[in-house]
Amino acid sequence: MKKLSLTIAALAISANPAAAQSLSANYLSNFFAPIQERSIAENREYCGYFGLNAAGKLIATKPKRGRADSCSADPSDEMVEVIASYHTHGSFHIDADSETPSSDDLEADMYEEIDGYVATPGGRIWKNDWDRGRAILLCDRNCTVSDPDYDSQAFPPVNNSYTLDGLYNRDNMDY
Repeated sequence: MKKLSLTIAALAISANPAAAQSLSANYLSNFFAPIQERSIAENREYCGYFGLNAAGKLIATKPKRGRADSCSADPSDEMVEVIASYHTHGSFHIDADSETPSSDDLEADMYEEIDGYVATPGGRIWKNDWDRGRAILLCDRNCTVSDPDYDSQAFPPVNNSYTLDGLYNRDNMDY
């Protein structure tokens, strides 16, 4: 059932560009702000889904608390179309370069055939474009709530986009 609903959702995204456009950087910045505060304070990922209800209104699932480096949620039964997934990356930690989506993040969105949105400890927001197999920076540092302990010098600079291979390379860098 989940695979069927996700396949339908993937078709709905291309058929409903207005819904996808409503997930603008400004909308996402405001949406992520309270979730980021909690995610950073608890050093836990939070995740969920965006979708459309029967009236065509954009809705989001309640953020589900995950672990320090993973999170799993399900779309809401109220969603007739799943538009995208979302998740946070918790707080800044010197042992984890979490300022980009990971290769696992992009692979999961590609597997589900839906776009994904990721908020980082530095306050960046990314879009995982499942169809293109690319992570795209929607808005840079401090676009949404960021960790006050974030150290911009701890890891290499962030590019504006990454292919899946580019994320593999970043995941496997020695710092």
